[in-house]
Amino acid sequence: MSTLESRAPAATHAASATTDPLAGPLLRPDPAHALSKQSVAKLIPLWFVYMACGSPQLVQMAPGILKLFEKLRLSWLSNAVMRRTFFAWFCAGEKEKEIVQAMRGLKESGVGSILDFSAEADLAEDRDATAAVAGAADTARAHANVKADAFAKEYLHGLHMSEQVPGSFAAIKVTGLADPEVLYRLSMPYRPMREAFVAADHDNDGRIDFTQFKQAVLPSMPGGDRVSSASGMFSMVDTNNDGQVDWVDLQMALGLDNPLARPLYLRASPTSEYGAVETDFEDYERMISRSRAVAQQASDSNVRIMVDAEHSYFQPLIDHVALVLQREFNAQTQHGGRALIFNTYQMYRADSFQRMVDDYERAAREGWRFAAKLVRGAYMELERERAAKLGYASPINPTLEATHASYNKGVNFLMQEVAAAQAAGTVPPVLFAATHNNASIEMGMQQLRQLNIDTTNEPVMFGQLLGMQDAVSYAIAKAGLPIYKYVPYGPLEEVMPYLIRRAQENSAVASSIRKEASAVLSEIRRRLTGRSAAVAPTTTAGRQSSSAQ
Repeated sequence: MSTLESRAPAATHAASATTDPLAGPLLRPDPAHALSKQSVAKLIPLWFVYMACGSPQLVQMAPGILKLFEKLRLSWLSNAVMRRTFFAWFCAGEKEKEIVQAMRGLKESGVGSILDFSAEADLAEDRDATAAVAGAADTARAHANVKADAFAKEYLHGLHMSEQVPGSFAAIKVTGLADPEVLYRLSMPYRPMREAFVAADHDNDGRIDFTQFKQAVLPSMPGGDRVSSASGMFSMVDTNNDGQVDWVDLQMALGLDNPLARPLYLRASPTSEYGAVETDFEDYERMISRSRAVAQQASDSNVRIMVDAEHSYFQPLIDHVALVLQREFNAQTQHGGRALIFNTYQMYRADSFQRMVDDYERAAREGWRFAAKLVRGAYMELERERAAKLGYASPINPTLEATHASYNKGVNFLMQEVAAAQAAGTVPPVLFAATHNNASIEMGMQQLRQLNIDTTNEPVMFGQLLGMQDAVSYAIAKAGLPIYKYVPYGPLEEVMPYLIRRAQENSAVASSIRKEASAVLSEIRRRLTGRSAAVAPTTTAGRQSSSAQ
């Protein structure tokens, strides 16, 4: 069981900050100020974007409409519309010059950047048909490795661009660094293994003994029957020889970075679909090699990395890669103690808080600085639909309120840990609170004040997406607090899934979006007529959508 509860910080401690940027009332976003930074040429497409997002029915139909245009060979038309509207507002561009220029423009306003190559990868739509074709697996594997090499190269290019604007981050998607099918197969055993551990922990103390390990945990793994010595395997996990192991012990000892544990992940037979195949370990090594190369370049360039969270069926391996990189590059003796690698936790998932706490405990045991970005999540509908289709429990919280509570609980936990570390004079964890929810932002700011957290070295940061919540972002920057924008870029065709998600998120708060459209239209009229126009107060700062951030 985690020992974190016994380390809960005191409610207050001596102030460590020399100045308090939050003295006075809470921040109030100024939509007029945010819009004043945009040209009319940008405002007109923005009005179109908001009007489109204000129609949930239109947004719901958008993927089908785009596919129809593609079928009719009219993609050139739909792409032209998307490029001048959603792409122009939510993405920095396709070419290095315009991307770096956008990042510099943000920095001039006190807002940092997280450069994000927003192309995405997922499982093939017809996986069974592909696998049935003779030789298709080998061909697909070769193609996937070529594609992963190309992604790694683009991530290195992203680091080069980020380096040109000091203080920037770069984001990576682990699904870009390996065949998603490999990630899927290697991720399979984690949920059954976790469920077996919880079921075996009869007294709920967070620990199991050898018998429970042998009778519950090992059989839950695809290759559990192959273990010749269960006692030898348990001894590898039980490093302090007390006859008890917790979940963090299991993660540390039985991860894929331990060659002795890899047989546990292998399928029991060629006809089984549960678990990995031999070639997956070769592709895993390639993925780790690509990841390390990117992380090393980030270290050399002094650019921090955000490891993006993705679909739940890939997330165990994504977390694993992030933990491997954090252990190697977040050592408290490196970079002046600054965290280089951040992992992302989607708090709309029911298990996210516990996963975050477990990883925090692991960081303490292994001696590296924990750094986490907390988001609500961006794949809610897909996750629920897939769970219903395949007949397993949805990983998503049952209600929106539960997601809000989970997010705020995670922020509160890490804020308390930051405060305790600063009071003790030790290295604190790092929290990156990414949200468009004003209640969560205000809560975080209140805690910064109440806990006297010194933000000079950025142990706490805030983040939002480019093109969303600009008024709030500028207000946070004006207060002197660290604020960053996710800055997506890439070819239009590659970032289309990202753009559709942005439209879906905005459509979930259609009434707020219509008010924003009215504000934009008022600003356009003011510019064109020279008359002053009252800007309708934006309500997007209070968005209650659980999607995206």
